[in-house]
Amino acid sequence: MVKEGRTGFKDRTEAGLALADALASLVSRLSIVAAIPRGGVVVAAPIARRLGAPLTCSYARKLTAPIAPEVAFGALDEDGEAVTDREVVAALGLGPDDVERIKARVGAEIRRRMVAYPVRPLARYLPGVPVLLVDDGLATGLTVEAALRYARRHGATEVTVAAPCASAHAADRFRREADRFVSLIVDEAFAAVGEYYADFSPVSDEEVIRVLASANTDAEPATRAEGLGVSFRNSRGLRLAGELLVPEGPGPHPVVVVAPGGAGKDSPESRRLAQTLWGEGLAAFFFDWTGHGDSEGAPEQCTTTQQVEDLGAAVDALTTLDELDMGRVALAGIGSGIPAAVTVAAGDARIRAVACFSAEPSGASAGAPAPRVPVLRVTDERDAALAATWLRTQMT
Repeated sequence: MVKEGRTGFKDRTEAGLALADALASLVSRLSIVAAIPRGGVVVAAPIARRLGAPLTCSYARKLTAPIAPEVAFGALDEDGEAVTDREVVAALGLGPDDVERIKARVGAEIRRRMVAYPVRPLARYLPGVPVLLVDDGLATGLTVEAALRYARRHGATEVTVAAPCASAHAADRFRREADRFVSLIVDEAFAAVGEYYADFSPVSDEEVIRVLASANTDAEPATRAEGLGVSFRNSRGLRLAGELLVPEGPGPHPVVVVAPGGAGKDSPESRRLAQTLWGEGLAAFFFDWTGHGDSEGAPEQCTTTQQVEDLGAAVDALTTLDELDMGRVALAGIGSGIPAAVTVAAGDARIRAVACFSAEPSGASAGAPAPRVPVLRVTDERDAALAATWLRTQMT
């Protein structure tokens, strides 16, 4: 998408607000907004706020040689994987040892930023969610290409690339390589990102830290419940880690067990949903699948069959808790957790209803048996309160 008739922006915040308008109807509200530090963070903050999404960083960083510090010959991501332009490497006269020394220097700066910036790394949200990559402008596009490859490698369901301005070359690259590309300015005569801003002042670490903290505070619920840690064993005998939110007042309470997306109980979707359920007077239990988060096991053990068994074990684990009414149990599946929720609901007589949260209207339950209970499909995360009310009604 390219918006014609715009020549530039006052500053990065104005650019972010304009880009948020363009993205609001195009990008899933279940997306993780990942900004390229430092300038991309300031642009991304209004976008994350508009989408109600968490804001994190994708720490890809350009590779430059001391003899030409303004010329990027590649980019490095936080895994140490690099994208390079061989022609530029040759033109700069860089040998393999030169490139490795530069990668080591840039890698050290990436690690420093990962420690300094107060956000959960992008990989902790993945796999299983869409990612929106944001930078303040795209000249060569090498840095965002490295970030895109990183997101795909870690299991993003789709990747959108967005920037206020871009060169025609970079735009062509991301129209091919991204699932979606959005820029307000695409210029055949692009020279430098700063030419499209009246104020393109350098962004400090202190400003990045402040913007990240503010953006993610805004995305959190105003009232939060304190969770109770609950661990249980799955069919393999591995310990799985969960968290239970119990409403105030006398019980026993109806309970919703959340089958999380790929990122587990620490994903913003799982936590927001659990907080919403708790706010509606329902107990909420959410946990990490086998091999994920704080649970034991290896990621490769977390097959669809294992997820079904894990979710059944989670329901069983709650039967010993007096504050819960196990005659009033519902499930909520998020993204890749939907097939397990639907499958368990089809065979467990304790389950009264299922809510499925997926950005796609068809959900993610292809191949799962038809449940014997009512099912609500939710495609907009903002409808979590409506879903909580519906679940409570199904359990009365």
